[in-house]
Amino acid sequence: MARLAALALALALAGCASPVRDSSAYEASPDRPAAIPERELGELGRARAALNSGDWSVARAILDTLSAARPADVSIALLAQEAAFSPANAEQRERLIEAARARAEASSNEVTLLLAARIEPEPAQALDFARRAIDVAPQSAWPRYALAFLLAGSGDWIGCQTANAKALELDPGHRSAARLEAAILARSGRGNEAISALETWLEATSGDPRIAPDARADARLDLAQLLVQARRDEDARDVLEAIPDDASHGLRRACLEAAVEQGLGDPLAALEAARAAQARAPGELTPLVQEALLYQHHLKDPDGARRAWTRVLESVKDEEGLAALVEAVRARVALERNAAGAP
Repeated sequence: MARLAALALALALAGCASPVRDSSAYEASPDRPAAIPERELGELGRARAALNSGDWSVARAILDTLSAARPADVSIALLAQEAAFSPANAEQRERLIEAARARAEASSNEVTLLLAARIEPEPAQALDFARRAIDVAPQSAWPRYALAFLLAGSGDWIGCQTANAKALELDPGHRSAARLEAAILARSGRGNEAISALETWLEATSGDPRIAPDARADARLDLAQLLVQARRDEDARDVLEAIPDDASHGLRRACLEAAVEQGLGDPLAALEAARAAQARAPGELTPLVQEALLYQHHLKDPDGARRAWTRVLESVKDEEGLAALVEAVRARVALERNAAGAP
């Protein structure tokens, strides 16, 4: 039943997903960086550098000034909110949430409603803020994108796609909505279109100070994963090499490197990458399973496979959820076959 439900969702998404953007949509978009005056774009670059280095007070000072000069610019308002919210502790964040709610009630314009929706912890209230933003700014792509993002977070991918398609109808080059579209395409099984969407998005957002380096790294990781699934391993390797090898992306990058090396027919290099991933996150399930599968199917090492599958079982023994259950069953089957001398 669950498989049928997943198939129905994929078919529904495939039937209504929007066409992939091309570069001309980005170039004509009101969301393009070139639409921002040069001096203010330079100030955004300074703010981005401060955000990247964690210099929150400098970033906030720059962004508050820009927000005052461009009060209707949603992208700048979101960055200013990030500069205030990211370094805040739990108590300070609660005060910021309360203040955002109060501003949204006192002055229900697009920006105040979207800022409230973004940090609102109650899903129903966040959705209400987004829908109210649509009411007050029906021709803006931002509220439709915000609604789509929130619906995706709640698991309503069909509603997400509908809202996001409307955002892209209003602004075909909207950066955030186009990035979400790539995720929708990937989720609906349209891998080649998702690859094209991500490649175009990465090119279009290059040098855009509103886009965080982490967001671009995440997009590259998604692109690399899709390329691996498409058996374009050399292309995936090139994409991975452009991703910083840091703590926030190192685990997933190493897991994908293992998959790439396996696809290129080098199981020893794949094993090295899987072990590098384990060193970054001991007990993480994915690289443990990768190592076990490499020993079992590619290196033809029954002893190594037995030890690796035993570690998988040890890793999931206290875990709950379907993924842990599936890997536990797979590990037990592999160990039973190993004991019986089966390949």
